[in-house]
Amino acid sequence: MKLEIIEYLSKDSKAPPLLFIHGASHGAWCWRENFLPYFSSKGFSSYALSLRGHGESEGRERIHSFSLNDYVNDVHEAMLLLKDKPVLIGHSMGGAVAQRILYLYPDKIKAAVLMASIPPNGMMKDVLRLMFTNFMQYIQLFFFSKKNYQNILSKVFFSDDLPVKKRNEFINFLQPESNKALKEFTKQIVPKSINTKVPMLILGSKKDYIFPEKTIINFGKKYKIEPIIFSNISHDMMLDPNWKTVAEQIVIFLNEISKPPCTKVHNPL
Repeated sequence: MKLEIIEYLSKDSKAPPLLFIHGASHGAWCWRENFLPYFSSKGFSSYALSLRGHGESEGRERIHSFSLNDYVNDVHEAMLLLKDKPVLIGHSMGGAVAQRILYLYPDKIKAAVLMASIPPNGMMKDVLRLMFTNFMQYIQLFFFSKKNYQNILSKVFFSDDLPVKKRNEFINFLQPESNKALKEFTKQIVPKSINTKVPMLILGSKKDYIFPEKTIINFGKKYKIEPIIFSNISHDMMLDPNWKTVAEQIVIFLNEISKPPCTKVHNPL
């Protein structure tokens, strides 16, 4: 399976490489707008993968046959191309894929950043909330109906402050997501008792249309990590007008995990 990988390299960088994993109905394109050039300018070689059936990767005509395990295999294949252990940065559905990688291959990744991510116990509660409170948004998100999809998906993914030209540009890139994978994402993503020593950063927002603040707070409790909750960032954090606020928090985290371990100096008497 030929996979699209967009690269923004940083010369002579000793920092770990970053591997970005997109969410449902997206592709590697969503990272190219802001995050890839930003993080490469900060000294991090950055790679964005289009999962099979997405973006310019093969398999678009068979999108509904792909599963969570297929997506995990795509990320693992991309990881094998990198010289050093990467930091996985997953958005929404990509966050669920990153968590499964974290569970299966903890020794092969440096850290994980989960942005507006599907929680470890799946997204059934949030699906039901959407279904009963915003039925049309539910239909658009999970069945990709084309009727009035521009207005509805715009509200689901993007900030109201995003310029109309940019919003329409991004909407035109959106595509159907695998029905098979979406069903899997409503179920448990990783075991309830997962205990990992891999450094993690969990990001959420009070303005997220899909995963509200309560979901992200409970998410953090599962991993015993206090998440960072932004006050005014849309679900598509990397495409939000205030995306740099998110990126800066990630850089702080990356710098922390990149620090060499402290060594005690022995002073002879």
